Amino acid sequence: MAQFTTTAGIDGLTGKWGKKSRLVMRKKEWHYPDGRVFGCGPKEVYELEKRDYKRNPRTPAEQVQYDKWKAICQEASRITKDPNHPRYQEMVARHMAQLKGKPDPALGKRQICQFGNFVRAVLNKE
Repeated sequence: MAQFTTTAGIDGLTGKWGKKSRLVMRKKEWHYPDGRVFGCGPKEVYELEKRDYKRNPRTPAEQVQYDKWKAICQEASRITKDPNHPRYQEMVARHMAQLKGKPDPALGKRQICQFGNFVRAVLNKE
């Protein structure tokens, strides 16, 4: 993934160059669970590569991994969108602790800035 700099006039430009373009620009923002932004990543450009699943379907191992990841993402979405979920407060506390420098037991020394990504990583390790 390439990183780039822009002039002030197009500093906030994100997305595709055009309808048929395969180049996408983005700049990630890192949020606390309550929505406040606490950091931004670099500006990035990447090229979309679409896979033709009719001509090149998933292998059985890829399908197992896909199904596992789909279930993790659905559960993480339920946790992050519902403050009354039984695991929401636990995940918020673990996320804030690892942001302050205390490594999470499930993730080791890795620090994950975005709350949703943190929840998915924890669920994946469990």
